[in-house]
Amino acid sequence: MFDPAMFERKADVRGVYPNQINEELAWLAGKYLTQSLKKEIGGEAPKVMVGRDGRTSSPAIYSSLIQGIASEGGQPIACGLSTTDMIQWGVGEGICGAIAGVMITASHNPAEYNGIKSVMKSPETGGIDILRPLDHMAPRYEEDTDNGATPAATCSPFPSNGKMNLQSRFVDAALSRSERLKDAKGKVVLDPGNGVGGLFRPLLSRALKAIGAEAELLAVAEQIDGTFPTRPSNPGLPGAVKLLQETVVTEGAEFGAAFDGDADRVFLVDEWGQFVPGSVLLAALAKAMVEKNGGDGSVVYSAVSSWLVPETVRAAGGKAILCRVGQDAAKVALTKTDAVFGGESSAHYNFPDTYCLDSGLFALVTFWDMLLETGLKCSQLLGQLKPWPASGEVNLRVECSDWKAMSSEVISTIKKEYGTDEKNSYVLDIDGVSVFHPKKPEFATVDDVFTIDKSGDPTGTIYREVQNYTPDWWFNIRASNNEPLLRVNFESRDAAEVTGQTYSLISRIREICGDRARVDVQDWGNLK
Repeated sequence: MFDPAMFERKADVRGVYPNQINEELAWLAGKYLTQSLKKEIGGEAPKVMVGRDGRTSSPAIYSSLIQGIASEGGQPIACGLSTTDMIQWGVGEGICGAIAGVMITASHNPAEYNGIKSVMKSPETGGIDILRPLDHMAPRYEEDTDNGATPAATCSPFPSNGKMNLQSRFVDAALSRSERLKDAKGKVVLDPGNGVGGLFRPLLSRALKAIGAEAELLAVAEQIDGTFPTRPSNPGLPGAVKLLQETVVTEGAEFGAAFDGDADRVFLVDEWGQFVPGSVLLAALAKAMVEKNGGDGSVVYSAVSSWLVPETVRAAGGKAILCRVGQDAAKVALTKTDAVFGGESSAHYNFPDTYCLDSGLFALVTFWDMLLETGLKCSQLLGQLKPWPASGEVNLRVECSDWKAMSSEVISTIKKEYGTDEKNSYVLDIDGVSVFHPKKPEFATVDDVFTIDKSGDPTGTIYREVQNYTPDWWFNIRASNNEPLLRVNFESRDAAEVTGQTYSLISRIREICGDRARVDVQDWGNLK
């Protein structure tokens, strides 16, 4: 059995294997995706790159999805073990004639999860567009028939020839973004967390040696193991990268880099072993990109990123563009605003000059280049930025009969409560609910603070341009796309407010849920 409701997801298909996502669902996903590509682009045999991460269920799902593509007349390009950004980059490059790509991964989710991420190269913009299951699979399922007869055998899940070398070509493309890496010295420690980023170190070491760099790459948790025995697949969780932090200090490394399960996200650790929040690296990279563009250009950032990001972008001369969380929204905003850079606090970093690719490896190389350009240590470079005191992302698990309805009620209630004159706050519902305090006389409404691009996003539901306003404090509450979680972020200029205000929000959420749901704190963010 498979659950057709999985096709109604907004970003990607993701769930627990084998109850929610399994081989049957993957086969149909491949079939429906191919049907959709024929309608979107035309042609009878669209070429689709397919890669997989190192999860134990990935080989079976990967094989089934390839069969599904072939059964509908598509031509699967079997890439095997790959990172998500490798697949997206390969689609952008049109390797082997690919017009679309699929990655079998559950990204940062626990080992029992798996998923299907789909993209295509936009004929209009040349960028990479997210193929949302809700738009490209659910309608095909509704159109399908009840014929249960199995089709003829389709194709092998292996390439016909063995020299595509996607992995090494991608690594070379990442290194080509820096002319200074040939001068790199010292040690850098990689932490793939037993994810598919375990591919990187040998490929990077070989490529660095080829250009004359004397840098030494070390690694922890390098062996690809879909059970994630060393740490969680999400390196952003509190304490997740302790081994990396210890190794960086012990080895006297320049910095460390931790990737998530499919290695499209990266978090850094400085030479003192201090964890670098995603928003801090986002701000640093954004500043560099705006300055490189002559002190001009737009930067897209997600709705839950630190206010440090728009502050830093504006100080560098750029425009700050707030967008809904998720790469589907980020890529739209990047394209519509002709941005020079973008990213999310979750450690996605987007490069508009390369198909709006979100790549952990591209970000790592870009930051390494910044260190070489400035001659500064990692802590010195990032120490120029002043992060706001923040709760971090606090995740509340909501256990009830219908957690989506319950989370919608919580968000709606908070929106109404903070929309009163008494609260003196701006309320923005671009992603869950965001509240910014206080109001300022020069900005009468929230639409004056976060202005709508009437040509690019006339509804203002994907992105907004941030005007010259800075709150004293702000928070966001939103629901997870894939898990029964409410995510709470609170940030203030005054560190003394953070803990108390965040606890008050948690208490209020529990009051709204009452005895209809159990609300437990799954992750405390920075609070504990």
